[in-house]
Amino acid sequence: MVLLEPVVEVTVTVPEDAAGGVLGDLAARRGRISGSTARGGTVVISATVPLAEVFGYATRLRSRTQGRGTFTSRPAGYAPAP
Repeated sequence: MVLLEPVVEVTVTVPEDAAGGVLGDLAARRGRISGSTARGGTVVISATVPLAEVFGYATRLRSRTQGRGTFTSRPAGYAPAP
């Protein structure tokens, strides 16, 4: 039997100078980065992150980007829990 946890697909939009810190933060939250694209001074990052790790992320993102970062999330299914 495998224990599953809900995961969400997260899209994060941040200024280019903050992209490295945000990528590191997503990795620390057990996120799997699926891609990133640069658009006119901003970077859009797509990742799949366990739902439990997303709670409180808005506050952390805003502090890392001086209030210039935004994100959206939507349910993406379930994945095996560690």
